[in-house]
Amino acid sequence: MAKRKKDNVVDTKKEEKKDEKVQLTSQGEQFEKALFVQRFLAFLLDIFLISIVASIISYPFLDIDSIQKLNESSAEVMENYATGKINQKEYFNESSTISYELARKQGVNTLIIIFLNILYFVVYQIKNNGQTLGKQILKIRVVDSSNRDLSMNQMIFRALIINSILLDMISFGVLIFANQSGYFYGVSFLAFIQFCILSVSTFMIMFGKDRRGLHDLVAHTDVVRCDVVKEMKTCEN
Repeated sequence: MAKRKKDNVVDTKKEEKKDEKVQLTSQGEQFEKALFVQRFLAFLLDIFLISIVASIISYPFLDIDSIQKLNESSAEVMENYATGKINQKEYFNESSTISYELARKQGVNTLIIIFLNILYFVVYQIKNNGQTLGKQILKIRVVDSSNRDLSMNQMIFRALIINSILLDMISFGVLIFANQSGYFYGVSFLAFIQFCILSVSTFMIMFGKDRRGLHDLVAHTDVVRCDVVKEMKTCEN
């Protein structure tokens, strides 16, 4: 009797564990939730794609010579600090000046990245059945966690949080209206916030019971696999 009871408990736990991995879509099909490695690789591919496209578009509008000189100056300052030619205070002042000037020189590129992120992660993704190009390659997609059709608001909330669109917009505003010191501290604080968001979301996706990050919880979404379903009509475009 005790053994039978123990077996029943084990079976129940297996069923619960299995249910945690399954997502039922609004079309009535079941999907397994995406693995962390799939989501991570798709994220890297999408960021790389956005960076390449933004660089190509912004290139004619940038002062490449000035940007290159500033980068060389930044490397020189780091070398001087490493070799002891300048102290920590001097390093901080010179680095913040160069960073501020670089940010102003690359302002057009920042605007283009913000625009592309909105266009790609919000508009394109919802029009493409919850998939970016990275998600298509890794065979995963975003779905509504309540079995409804995805809405534009959900994709906006996800992108604002995980794709740092909101923080990028605030950073650009700080660049325009703040002085050098204000920009340095403001952007450093925003970068820390974004790091915390990414770290917490990563931990939640890797070890959380339902494999959802902060952006998934706020937007009421899940990310599921398409490659484990025999009938994948909902993953076709």
